[in-house]
Amino acid sequence: MLILVGSYTFMGGPGLAMVRMTGDQMDIVDANSQVKDPIWAEQGKKSGLIYVSATQEDGAHACVAAYRWQDEKLRLVSRQDDPGLGNCHLCLNEEETFLYSANYSDGTVAVFPLDDAGNILPCIQYLEHQAPLGPQKDRQERTHAHQVSFRPGTKELFLCDLGADQVVIYQAENDGTLTLLEEIACQAGSGPRHLIFDGPDAFYLVGELDGWMSRYEMKGGAWQCVQTLSSLPAGYRGPTNTAAAVRQDAGHVYLSNRGHDSIAVFKKQAGGTLEKPFFIRTPGTFPRDFLLHHGGFLLAQQNSGTVSFMNENGVPLSQVHIPGAVSLMIVREM
Repeated sequence: MLILVGSYTFMGGPGLAMVRMTGDQMDIVDANSQVKDPIWAEQGKKSGLIYVSATQEDGAHACVAAYRWQDEKLRLVSRQDDPGLGNCHLCLNEEETFLYSANYSDGTVAVFPLDDAGNILPCIQYLEHQAPLGPQKDRQERTHAHQVSFRPGTKELFLCDLGADQVVIYQAENDGTLTLLEEIACQAGSGPRHLIFDGPDAFYLVGELDGWMSRYEMKGGAWQCVQTLSSLPAGYRGPTNTAAAVRQDAGHVYLSNRGHDSIAVFKKQAGGTLEKPFFIRTPGTFPRDFLLHHGGFLLAQQNSGTVSFMNENGVPLSQVHIPGAVSLMIVREM
């Protein structure tokens, strides 16, 4: 299996690293630092290209870039400036004709057309979200776009805004541009970070600030929050915790805790609501992104500078040293 790891170059990371996993063993087979701090990646199903959110080589300006894995090398094939600040997430539309990026630092979304080969063309729209801000003044001092994701089977683009405690819904028009449809109010001070859909009419939402998991459902033509649970043990008094990534399988939803250094495991009940979580401690510190693999977890652990594979009981089986590791994506199953 080939795994793409994004890492913070300012923490000494290689930028992008390609890791080959054979059995439980992981080895770095290539690295590429043509962009700085690649924080998220998405692969086109049609083109096979790997799209990343990153910063230009000057370290000051955001960009989106496309790579091809060819001859055992990551090869940069196209790159465009992102007019936003703090590019942190991206997604493709279903037809893979447009690329959408979320910019954390200025709370914006940028739209990029793709040519027939999947190469990125210059930005055609740059939207700043304006909304009342949440109550946590140190983290919600302005809007902060953190994730963009399409509702399955639709052209509705959902954006998590950490600063405004909202999930913002845009309609993607035929020309790729976005029109505001709706704003879903979330728990005050929760700081929406990432969501994952459970079919077209429900989603699980991670609140980064302190750590929350919520379920939203479409009821009577409107989105409603039907449940919110903490991602921390009752009475937790440890280091400041911020929730990060969310994944799911048929029976569970999983959330990574930075601070508590754990994976919170929520069992799904009938109808999709969740039981209170149990916790699997991670072998490294500050777990960011993670993947479900062979009943266990692949973990990008930013502060310990490791990518680890642990089983479902939290027993570490292997790891590779990658400073500032923040994101993971399976490029190819072997």
